[in-house]
Amino acid sequence: MYSYVFRGIVFLLGLIGTYLMIPLFKNLLIDSNCIRPNYKGEMIPVSMGIVFLPMIIINGIIVAFFTIDAISMLCLFLFIFGMMAMFFAGIIDDTIGNRDVSGLKGHFKSLFKGKLTTGGFKALFGGFVGLIISVSISKNIIDIIINTLIIALSTNLMNLFDLRPGRAIKVYLVIMITIFITLTGYIKILPLLILPNVLAYFNFDLKAKAMMGDTGSNVLGISIGILMAFGYTLNVRIGWLVFLVLIHVLTEKFSLTKIIEKNKGLNFIDRLGR
Repeated sequence: MYSYVFRGIVFLLGLIGTYLMIPLFKNLLIDSNCIRPNYKGEMIPVSMGIVFLPMIIINGIIVAFFTIDAISMLCLFLFIFGMMAMFFAGIIDDTIGNRDVSGLKGHFKSLFKGKLTTGGFKALFGGFVGLIISVSISKNIIDIIINTLIIALSTNLMNLFDLRPGRAIKVYLVIMITIFITLTGYIKILPLLILPNVLAYFNFDLKAKAMMGDTGSNVLGISIGILMAFGYTLNVRIGWLVFLVLIHVLTEKFSLTKIIEKNKGLNFIDRLGR
């Protein structure tokens, strides 16, 4: 639908614009005392995922200007809405979250005991965000259920990997580039609202100069979930949902970091570039 030139312009704007904004947001977070020890105990800025948002909006404006049909415009706005909504939930968790409770199981157990954690709020909020998007695009109740689960669990997927510098973004790039290559039609332009932004920030995260936090990982996760719900057949979506369920069950029982460290191939990829 859009020419290669148009896609190239959107990509370069996202890449260059985000790269130029990184120092500004880094200093903003440091000045606001939004810092936290990383896995090595070093104090670095957290919530750097905020740097993804400006070019999402700017490129969103450009894409919206050239979008002529209502269905495509709905997809564009739902995609941007989902990312902005989970940015909001993520930055709450980053700034006032209690780290005493972890994992979806832990947050829901706490909720059933009458105590709402920021992680519990984020999970519930993400579920309802997924539901409103699913209701807007789905054809029947089965589609609504599958798409809601895909969006909600995909949103949390990047959180599972975001425990070491660059790990979550490596996983994200593999998934998102695959999605970009395989999508067709109008939906194919949507990954370019976020993908170049992440590429611009990647080395910053890889070298542990900052943490994107849930502010970033939630945005990355929901972008995958929405595109999966938008652009793929029922069989593909069910396959993706099965994968999401399995990896969430796995990480509730075992440490993903330990699994990676015990596998030479995965450990090599995980450490590559640090």
